[in-house]
Amino acid sequence: MDAITLAAMRRELDETLTGGRVQAVVQPDAHSLALEIFRDGARHWLLLSADASAPRVHLLAAKARRGVETDTPFLLMARKRLRGARLSRVVLPGWERTLYLAFFHPEQGENVLAAEIMGRWSNLVLNDEHGDVLSSLRHFERNERSRRIVRPGRPYAPPPPQTNKAPIDLMAGEDVARLLHQTPAGKPLWRTLVATLAGLSPLAAREIVFRATGDALADVSHPNLSAAGLMDALHWFRSLPQQGGWAPTVALDENETPTAFAPYELTHLGRLRYFDSISAAARTYYDATVGSDSYAGRRRQTLTLIARARKKLLGRRISLGEQAAGEEDVARLRAFGEWILAYAWRIQPGDRELTADTGEEILHISLDPTLSPSENAQAYFSRYHKKKRAAQKIPALLAEVDRDLAWLAQLESDVKLADNTPQIEELRTALLASGLVAEPQGKRPRPPRSQPVRATTADGFEVIIGRNAVQNERVTWKMAQPDDVWLHAEGVPGSHVIIRSLAQEISDAAIEQAAGWALWHSQARNSAKAPVIVTRKRHLRKIKGGRPGQVRVLQHRSITVRPQKPLAD
Repeated sequence: MDAITLAAMRRELDETLTGGRVQAVVQPDAHSLALEIFRDGARHWLLLSADASAPRVHLLAAKARRGVETDTPFLLMARKRLRGARLSRVVLPGWERTLYLAFFHPEQGENVLAAEIMGRWSNLVLNDEHGDVLSSLRHFERNERSRRIVRPGRPYAPPPPQTNKAPIDLMAGEDVARLLHQTPAGKPLWRTLVATLAGLSPLAAREIVFRATGDALADVSHPNLSAAGLMDALHWFRSLPQQGGWAPTVALDENETPTAFAPYELTHLGRLRYFDSISAAARTYYDATVGSDSYAGRRRQTLTLIARARKKLLGRRISLGEQAAGEEDVARLRAFGEWILAYAWRIQPGDRELTADTGEEILHISLDPTLSPSENAQAYFSRYHKKKRAAQKIPALLAEVDRDLAWLAQLESDVKLADNTPQIEELRTALLASGLVAEPQGKRPRPPRSQPVRATTADGFEVIIGRNAVQNERVTWKMAQPDDVWLHAEGVPGSHVIIRSLAQEISDAAIEQAAGWALWHSQARNSAKAPVIVTRKRHLRKIKGGRPGQVRVLQHRSITVRPQKPLAD
């Protein structure tokens, strides 16, 4: 977001939110803050993000979701100072990129939230009525990289102005003529404008050059370029904040994917989509580039736990592999014990090694000098029996690890496909109950149990679809009858799907339709076509020691279909 976009956003927020009361304060992720502001009978969600890759401020179309594992000091302070406060004014100084939102709280007084939208230096800073920092998303100490200090208890210092650039408001005709005279031929004019004028982004500079010449990449040798024409384009641009002639647009590529947005018409980019507000344009752009998943925070938390559990299991697998001594190594321990007994007459007290000629090789057998020959032999026999027992157990332990890894893959797929908080929380609860990973902090209340999808095929058969491993367990073992048809995407994590038979012969059309639904609720959702397992519930068995939703299929057939979204979803 550049200065002109923030100017348009300031106008929108002033008209939409000023005078409104802050009802809720949440952190959708580690880099953002969202405020629910109630005004004139309507609820608005305002997002302020200091994400270095996409810093932004705009209104949201839906409720913001909490996305941080624990309440941060910044969130706690923002709640204390802003919840219950009213937004009194929104200020944007000149052509800067810091938006100030002033709030008045009946108990806490005035507080100002500064949204510094400045690329990798972006930050959110909450200040008290005296201008001292209460808390900030990021803390800065003065050094060669940061020219100011931002930390609680210190006076707030705004980002330093761009002293090496000219204010665009003060540019006159003679300044423009001098600028053109000093720009070398061959250098795109828009680059000169960005390097010379404060508050001008590359996108805005290209639009100004296009309006002046008809060519966004024009240099000073362009035949349509004149100082007067460039001055007119600059005047149009810098007058927008005062005149308010906003025309929010999003530029699209040949695939209708957003490539840029601005509060004015992007005439140099051709294919455009127009919006009623700059927030709507910003949402469209950022939904395409950053993502619009309102449950991203919750989803990310659970995926992080799954990744932690997977790392732990992979480490255990390596450890078991190292413990699994080969049969030859195990037999060698027994042989060492036997050769010690055979050569006991040669071993003297205090010996540390026995050299034994087996006829095939010379063995160098380590001895414990504090033990007798018989005791040394028994020590090797004891190690032999221990290794033998371990070797017998390790295959089963490795199989258990592999089952758990497969279950985590299923769980990961379920989390990515989940479309509401109860589903995500149910999966998180199942993961924590498995013992594969510990709860990061304390215990959470058990979430309400989410329900499977229920749908009806075109010819009237009832279908039940488990949307995650927990529901799969319930659908298959609690809800399905022996003659019900059971379906599952072949070879990938996915839902258990059953078709109720009710003593009827299930049609091929119903099976094919339900198979498409099974693909939709699996990792094969984006495939053109994929195989689906079809069997009767009576041909399923629980895996001994398996996790929820893991089954063994005794017999089945496969059909290949296209993924299809159930109408009930």
